[in-house]
Order: sequence, then C-alpha cells, then structure tokens
Amino acid sequence: MAYKEIGTIHGYSDSFLTLIGCLCSISNCIGRMSWGAMYEKYPFKNLYSTLLIGQTFFPLTLSIVSTHKYLFGTWVVSTVFFSAGNFTVFPPYSTKVFGINLGGAVYSYLTSSFAVASIILFFGNIYVLPSLGYNNLLLGAGMLSACNYALLYVLNDNPRWPKTIITLKKGVMDELPGNKKPLMSDEIEMKPAGPTRVMSMDHNKPNI
Repeated sequence: MAYKEIGTIHGYSDSFLTLIGCLCSISNCIGRMSWGAMYEKYPFKNLYSTLLIGQTFFPLTLSIVSTHKYLFGTWVVSTVFFSAGNFTVFPPYSTKVFGINLGGAVYSYLTSSFAVASIILFFGNIYVLPSLGYNNLLLGAGMLSACNYALLYVLNDNPRWPKTIITLKKGVMDELPGNKKPLMSDEIEMKPAGPTRVMSMDHNKPNI
C-alpha cells in the first residue's frame, strides 16, 4: 500500500508501519460490519454520501498530516474504514435496484472495477508516479471520490428499465437465449391419465 512508501519517506519505523497495517485490518473488519448495519437504518444516498466525504477528505489531506506520526496513522486507518463500506452497501443495493436475478451479476461487474483499478495503479506506479509523486496521486484519488459524490445525486436509483430488464427483475428468464420460463403451479395443465396397462405375472396371459 502507498502509506508504507509515504511513511518510509518520512522516516517512520517498520514496526510503526506494521502496526498501522494491523490497525487497518481491524478497521476494515469493523467498517464492513458498521456500514452494513447503517445500511439497514439510513437511505442509501445519505449513507453513501457520508462514505464518499470520508473517502475524499482523508486522501486529500493525508499529505498535510503525513509529517505528524500519529495523525498519519489515524488518517490511513480512517481511509480504510470508509473504503470498507463499498463492499457491504453495494450488494444489497444492487439487488434493490436491479432485482434478485440481476443484482448479483451487476455487483460482480462492480467488484471487477477493483481489479481494473489495481492494474491501472500498477502501471501508474511505473510510468506516472516518478513524475507526479505521491501527493498528486492522493489528490487524484480524492478527486475521483468527489466525482462519485456528484454522480450519486445525478443518477436515478429508480430508473425506467427496458422491457427485457423489467422481465428479468421479475424473475422470468424466458427472454434469455437458451432459457425457458419456469412453469408455476397454476400454469401446469392437468390432463387425465390414459388407460393403465397392467403387467401380468403369468407369461401365458396377455397384458391387459
């Protein structure tokens, strides 16, 4: 993580940086449980706007407090706490917006964005970081969260879906290629059974 390199630049010991890493793991666990519990009580936009404020504030101001040892650790741990909410508020929210059948699929695309971001940061560390420095990198991360804050209130969380999406949200899969609509109990046509053939145990008698 970038905080290790930043802490090394400011001369912080390995034991102190390791302690920050341990606290970040604890903060991640507490954050996931806390944001999940708050999702049950507060509207999504209000809750996620709070999360984005934290994700914007702490990266933008980390370079200011990085020279103060304990403030630096507090800022890093707090950043992880706010970031942990992304993994708990989006699964139920995706299900709410896209329905049971599509919610999981949509969330899988959301989680793949973390992998894409990691790849971008990998090449950014090689080709961009030497010229920009960590302060500008943190500034860019904070600005991205600020852009998400604007999109949060621009995008509609109850859109008018196309017919195919509406069909999938209701749980009917017959519009997907290769799938058939599951029959409900009241849709099954009950037909009278035909004459029953009784197999005789006596081989000399014909079957009835």
